[in-house]
Amino acid sequence: MSQSKSKQAAYVQARESLLAEITESLRNDERFVAAWLAGGYGRGEQIWTSDLDIHVVVTDAYSESLCAMPWPSGGRTTPERLKLFQQFGTPAIIYDAHANNQLGGSFTHIVYQESAQNVDWMLTPQQKAHVLHDTLLLFDKVGLPAAPAEEPETQEEQSERASMHVSFFWMIASANVMNLLAGDLCEFHMLLIFLEEALRDVRAALRGEQARYVSHTHSRVYATCEEQATALRSLCDEMEKLMPTVVELGGYLPPAPRAVVEMRLALLEEER
Repeated sequence: MSQSKSKQAAYVQARESLLAEITESLRNDERFVAAWLAGGYGRGEQIWTSDLDIHVVVTDAYSESLCAMPWPSGGRTTPERLKLFQQFGTPAIIYDAHANNQLGGSFTHIVYQESAQNVDWMLTPQQKAHVLHDTLLLFDKVGLPAAPAEEPETQEEQSERASMHVSFFWMIASANVMNLLAGDLCEFHMLLIFLEEALRDVRAALRGEQARYVSHTHSRVYATCEEQATALRSLCDEMEKLMPTVVELGGYLPPAPRAVVEMRLALLEEER
């Protein structure tokens, strides 16, 4: 095994050991009645760099202190939560961002000093909790209710969402050519990811679904002007294939977006 592969294996083993320690400790703690993993683990798509997104349901007797949110976000957490997190190592990075907990509890991003492992802790009062979709249950002492059924979108809502993402795509695509003209390649490659996300959003809207979160991208770095223009054109081609279906659904499109993109790309060719 190469040295890099060996380090990766050790990193994964450290994460699995940390997860086992957290699960066992929470299961045996009277303050907590359920826990599950979301993110890549919840979907069964974890990779060696994945972090741990842990939802923990706190009994109502302890939720006031453990789920307290005296600030919406910041590089700190409450003493009560910090004491919990310190059971599993020394926090090297701490950041509260409670809006990230969709159930209405607290959210704290912790990176542990000893292992560089990242755990996103979401603590939720029992009275607010239900099991989420795409999660891996660690334990449930009380039989939490299932996630409520989502109301299906109307065709009008579906077409509006698809249309909005189409328009967003072309706004970013045309702006991204200007990044090439300005030589801002970092911004160009970042916006390619935005364009890929917009494509996923349109495809999901046409299926009547919400696009699934993707924590990593398979995008590559394009070294030459020709490769960069080709990559952008390829994404535009994919969007143009989707646009007739958006119209059939009752949606709307920008009048002539590809023409603007090509006009700006022609300026790039003149620069070479």
